[in-house]
Amino acid sequence: MYRFILLLVGISTALAASVATGHASSSVRDVLSERFKLSRIEGPSQSDEGHVIRKGTVLLLKADGIPAGVLRTSQINTKSPRVHVHDYARVAIGEAGRISAEPSSLALSKGTRLVVLNLKVDGDRVRVFTHTLDPVPLPDGRTAHGCTEFVFTFDPATLDRADIATITAQIDRWLSVASAS
Repeated sequence: MYRFILLLVGISTALAASVATGHASSSVRDVLSERFKLSRIEGPSQSDEGHVIRKGTVLLLKADGIPAGVLRTSQINTKSPRVHVHDYARVAIGEAGRISAEPSSLALSKGTRLVVLNLKVDGDRVRVFTHTLDPVPLPDGRTAHGCTEFVFTFDPATLDRADIATITAQIDRWLSVASAS
């Protein structure tokens, strides 16, 4: 009987902790979603692929040489719409500001304007999925839109207590808000 009660207490504690963490992540995501309004892109044809049709918050990149994946779209068949292939170049930024990035065919320069396509908050990180507002030059002379996933890692306690000031300060070191819609 004693073991059964101990088991129930353990399960209750674990459940309460997971609910509290889920609530903290949700509140952080809600606040960040207010600050970083999502944009929407369209890829109906090859000529205007990646055009932003609903502009949310515009961000300015504060670093030079940040990698980006070239926007790709896919179409299942000729009658289906073209959809964005989520092929982002990943840029991981640690709590101390240390950056690690995957090599990519496109490098963004400081001051590049980006829009936010998605925002996710996990247990110890905030992921910001961005898309260049305007096409950027490729090495071969053509232009294309670029896509980058910024992954900001935090101590889980920072996200648990919804320390928005610390979270936004870290994001602002790399991406500053140029305008909000």
